Amino acid sequence: MTAALAAQPPEPDAQEGGWFVTVWDGLAGILPGGNLTMFGLLLLLGVYADAASKRKKTAGGPVKTRTPGSWKRPFLAAYGAVRSLVRAVWAVLRFYGGRELRGAPRSTATTWSAGTRLTTLEAPAASMASVALAPPRVSLVKKRRRQPNPWARQAAAWLTTYRGRGAAALDQAVRAALWTARSARTAWRVATTVYAAVAPRVRLLARTLGAWHCWPYAARGLVRVLLTAALVALLVPAWTGWALLVALASTVALGPLLPKLVPVPPGDDVVYGPKIWTILRDDLNLPDDEPRERWLQLPARLADPGARIVLRLPWTFRGSDLEKEAVSSLINSRLPGEWVGRYSFRGEHATAVYTHKPPPKPPAPAPAPPKAVDIEEPRIQEALANLAPDEFLLGVDEHNKLVIREMTGNNAHWAYSVGSGGGKSTTLQWLAVQMLMKGGIIVGVDPKLISLAPLEGIPGVYLYQDPQNGQDMREAIYWVAEVVMARFYEIKQGTQKGFPPLYMFLEESNELAGILRNVWNKIRVKKGDDKDPAADPIWEEAVGKILRFGRAANVHILAVFQDFKDNEFSGQSLRPLFPFKVLGSYDPHQWERITGMPKNTAPPNVRKAGLMVTVTNGVPFSYQTPYLFLDGEDGERRPATEEEAKDLYNKLYQQLRSTHAWNDHGLYSEPPEHSPEGIPKLLQGRVEGLSRDAGPNTPNGASEGGLRDETAGHGVTHPNDVTPGVTPQRDRLRLIPGQAGGQGFQDPLAAPVLLSVADIAREMQARGYDIEAGLIRTHKSRRDKGVNNGFPTGIGEGRDEKFTLEQLITYYEQRGIKKREESETEAEQGDAV
Repeated sequence: MTAALAAQPPEPDAQEGGWFVTVWDGLAGILPGGNLTMFGLLLLLGVYADAASKRKKTAGGPVKTRTPGSWKRPFLAAYGAVRSLVRAVWAVLRFYGGRELRGAPRSTATTWSAGTRLTTLEAPAASMASVALAPPRVSLVKKRRRQPNPWARQAAAWLTTYRGRGAAALDQAVRAALWTARSARTAWRVATTVYAAVAPRVRLLARTLGAWHCWPYAARGLVRVLLTAALVALLVPAWTGWALLVALASTVALGPLLPKLVPVPPGDDVVYGPKIWTILRDDLNLPDDEPRERWLQLPARLADPGARIVLRLPWTFRGSDLEKEAVSSLINSRLPGEWVGRYSFRGEHATAVYTHKPPPKPPAPAPAPPKAVDIEEPRIQEALANLAPDEFLLGVDEHNKLVIREMTGNNAHWAYSVGSGGGKSTTLQWLAVQMLMKGGIIVGVDPKLISLAPLEGIPGVYLYQDPQNGQDMREAIYWVAEVVMARFYEIKQGTQKGFPPLYMFLEESNELAGILRNVWNKIRVKKGDDKDPAADPIWEEAVGKILRFGRAANVHILAVFQDFKDNEFSGQSLRPLFPFKVLGSYDPHQWERITGMPKNTAPPNVRKAGLMVTVTNGVPFSYQTPYLFLDGEDGERRPATEEEAKDLYNKLYQQLRSTHAWNDHGLYSEPPEHSPEGIPKLLQGRVEGLSRDAGPNTPNGASEGGLRDETAGHGVTHPNDVTPGVTPQRDRLRLIPGQAGGQGFQDPLAAPVLLSVADIAREMQARGYDIEAGLIRTHKSRRDKGVNNGFPTGIGEGRDEKFTLEQLITYYEQRGIKKREESETEAEQGDAV
């Protein structure tokens, strides 16, 4: 063997095989693949030779003589061989072209675009077991939490309390076991975290590979070329370079197609189309072999706003309401969404087009009054100029029309129930404008001090706004009631036919009722009535009388409430006496109680100043009250602020009073005078004239004379000199020059003489004043009980309190002392609260 291997190879001509070997080597050097290609060709020729021999053996029998046409057989065999070769080449091209090797396409993919999997019309039958599952067992009793068994408790207690031999080793073992458990738990958490990060990507890769039949043909072909090149590179070392080059080129070409490899969920036409077509086909009486694409078209996404379902109808479809309803019910029950159809039977084909049911149109916005109404608007001014004597312009309603109501007859008195911030002041000031235009006289009782403030100083307007002088308010209401009865009597007797209008505002009537009730309770106590508080008679004797007889005497009440409640007016139900009621800033309960109408009839409550609601003939409506506007910096009109409106309304009222004729006919007497305005307790002593540190009657002012100078030790106190040792009670006896009245005399440097009430009464009677000591004590007692009646303060307390004669003479002269004894009732009515 060694000699044979060492021998030189024979010459080519001397090799065995001769020409066959020469041809083999020559072709192997030319053809790609070398000997491997030659072996493939030799194998192919062997296959064809084997097939030819099998055909001959199958024929069997003796060799037949040649028949006519037998000369075609070689050509047919050659044609068959070529045809088989072409088929093989086509199969190779089909394989590397990315198409299925056999059968119809399994998806809607094309050469460059991905597709969705095609589903068969026949779905596999579902097992009834998967539908009719047994209901789960749900226990209504909460399971008891499992507790450790006694053995585990004892083992844990022993491990924690053992201190014998081997305790250290046992402790180390327990620590090692706990560390192992913690490490395992940590490892599990790390594994679950990694899985949570990797699982979605693995799932996406699996879904992508599983959607192989939905890939574009080009992507499938490139993957097959890539795998073939990798296989060739492994099996044929001579072709490794070319194979790697082809693999690299296939990978680069596959890159742009990678986004299309992600599986796309099938569209709604693929999911729902075949299923609904099986039913529609029977309903339309169509043959079973009719393709769905000719009769039914579904969009890929039924949820798209412009999605349309187009159904072609056969001519046998009559289109009755029942048939249309059947088709519509089928579509709405099988397809997501709500669909409405439009049928057309004209033209070449009858069709039904279903589109999404349009959403219901939002309700038209309810009509609402304008946000603001300017008094200077031309239509407002024109309406004011054309109002009848009994008509009032309230505002502009939700239909942009002027709201005009008469204040006469059954609507002679108006009631406003307006919550805080609802625009009571704005409404009253606007109504006062029209009252002055009608030449009316206004009596305002306003504990709020704000609403009627612009009317101060206007001729023919009498305001009672001091909440501390509740007696003045009572007298004003009683006076209006007397005017009503006097007018009514004259009209009844025929001596007068008409009177100018008299309007009385009762602002903040809820608070006013409390003030009047407190005054009445004090009056009862003075009379010696110490029983339970009785009803205030003013509502029946005065207010009720005005409400009943006022419309005949042209006297009107405008009562304004925070909340119109009958139970606040001493049990007198005033609601029936106010047929015309206006609400603002209310709630449904107030609406039902005041108007007597159900809650569901109340208009939406918008808490806006000047926005009012009233009822006419059982129909509620809203309106916006006009108010003053000013020119803004940007050239646009803006609402006036409260301070600006006060000055503007006051100027407007003065102008109206001067341009519109008015008179006080029908008043018969002057309204009650105002009591001195009370000063809040915390401010007493700080107001100028009462302060000890400022003003002409203070320690730093002019000399008071008398006791103060006497205590100081000299006749005159120098300016800016405060003398120590003068007690506050003695210093309150300062005497203002002229305080003793026309008949009084006092030496400014003489010490004042302190007298008791009885001595002062006798001295005043001696000087010509008709007064009793009991009346003085009554006024003093009323002062002690908190009534701010202006009674002076003397020296001492209780029965020992003494006064100077000049103090009481000045007090009673200011009250209009008369030459007769003043009754206790008259004294009470003359006091200011």
